Amino acid sequence: MGTVRGTVTVGAVVAAVLLMTGCAQEMDDAAPPEPTASRTPTHTSTPTPTPTATTPPIARALPDTVDAGTVSSGVSATASATGPSNVAFHTEGAFAVVIELDCSACTGTATVTAPGRMSPFGRATAPLKGSFLTAVMRDDAPDQTVIVDAQGPWSATMRSWNDIPSVSGAQSGTGPAVLFLSDDVPHVSVDFTPADADDSFSGRVFTTSDQPKIFGNTEAFAEQFDVDLPGVMAIQTNGTWTVTPVP
Repeated sequence: MGTVRGTVTVGAVVAAVLLMTGCAQEMDDAAPPEPTASRTPTHTSTPTPTPTATTPPIARALPDTVDAGTVSSGVSATASATGPSNVAFHTEGAFAVVIELDCSACTGTATVTAPGRMSPFGRATAPLKGSFLTAVMRDDAPDQTVIVDAQGPWSATMRSWNDIPSVSGAQSGTGPAVLFLSDDVPHVSVDFTPADADDSFSGRVFTTSDQPKIFGNTEAFAEQFDVDLPGVMAIQTNGTWTVTPVP
């Protein structure tokens, strides 16, 4: 069994830590995941796990590791490179890590993964700017290494999920994102349009009051889900989406 860490605070960022239990599972980004468990965020009404399925890890040799430094409360770490690279960072605190990737000068497909993973944290068609959620399990080591597999120059910022800004009301976007939904409501509505026939949507919501919620589809959909917000929502897709907290 794994354990989820973290807590999220409505409005301002707070340093409270909530522990939640659960098991972690990997899933393919082409198919929706099944519920599992992980850490939990920290703005004061909070979020919960991480899903995934089967895609082999990147096999080709990678350049030397870029040391991004330390991620802690209020402190982010940054890294940049051209082409695929390992990125190492150290965490100080009980929180999941949001990787904000700027690959706006890249081509092909950008993938964020870790050594030994059978499926990535996320991937999307470049050029892109997107966010990915990592290190959600309580027993994840403080020293982390991720792989940014991209064609072209890129930069990445790693920060605690407690430090991402809160948003309220309907949110729309294209591609991967991590949102802290601050609305105090029991449901979230998702409207999704895939980018192409191979695209899919995966949503993971972490809250302090409930088990992690994991849902998705390989086709366009508009559906409402029972989610006790506030919480942190990680979105993995190439497509276009609108997420709306609902009373």
